[in-house]
Amino acid sequence: MHPEHNMKIRGTDFVMYQVSNLANAARFYRETLGLRQEIYSEEWQWAEFNCGNVTLALKGGVNVPEVIPGGRIALAVEDIQSACAELKSKGARVLGEPIDYSVCRAVEVLDPDRNTVILHQRADGSCGQNSATDDRDAATIIALERAALDRWGKGDPAGFLEISSPDVVYFDPTLERRMDGLAALTRFYDGLRGQVHLIRYELLDPKVQLCGDAAVLTYNFTGETDGKTDRWNCTEVYRRAPHGWRIIQTHWSLTKTVQ
Repeated sequence: MHPEHNMKIRGTDFVMYQVSNLANAARFYRETLGLRQEIYSEEWQWAEFNCGNVTLALKGGVNVPEVIPGGRIALAVEDIQSACAELKSKGARVLGEPIDYSVCRAVEVLDPDRNTVILHQRADGSCGQNSATDDRDAATIIALERAALDRWGKGDPAGFLEISSPDVVYFDPTLERRMDGLAALTRFYDGLRGQVHLIRYELLDPKVQLCGDAAVLTYNFTGETDGKTDRWNCTEVYRRAPHGWRIIQTHWSLTKTVQ
């Protein structure tokens, strides 16, 4: 059995290096490595840099030991050989040449306080901790939506109700104002039960954008009945819950062509 954890780790807020001179270190990460600086405070001796999927923080004013203990941060690059050449031209301390590990190539670079930064290039071209996980989550969300639409086209709205959160909110062009809560949505959908019969439908160009435990799904929808085709835009906001992804917002709008 796995122990129960009341403390839930939501993600990583930042990775921190201790540096002796904040200005010098910040210049290295900003100008030599080219990271986008988000925060810089001399008062707090603190700087933050955007690394794509994680924040790198610097804590200044620290008496850095001769031998730096601790871990490393690995920054994904598109072309590690070109990145090495660029850093060397800028005077950065690059420790040797990139090593080929078959699944990736990597080389270490030292910052002004001898903290180690790893330049990293995966063989499959992916980057970030969650690239594969994000793909699985996106596929799961699209599959949930498609399964609900399959049932909707047969007059059964329960497919959407079963994947909606109790605090779901809902908009569509037939409503004058937002509908709040699963109970209200259930009453609304019950009034439509058995009225929708699609000959065929298409879920077009679905896109899932993930941000932590939230995901936004957008797509175009066409539904064909006897002699009529309806075209809609749809935005769904999903939230990760203990029992899977659940819809917390639905917004349907009619697709109109601008003349």
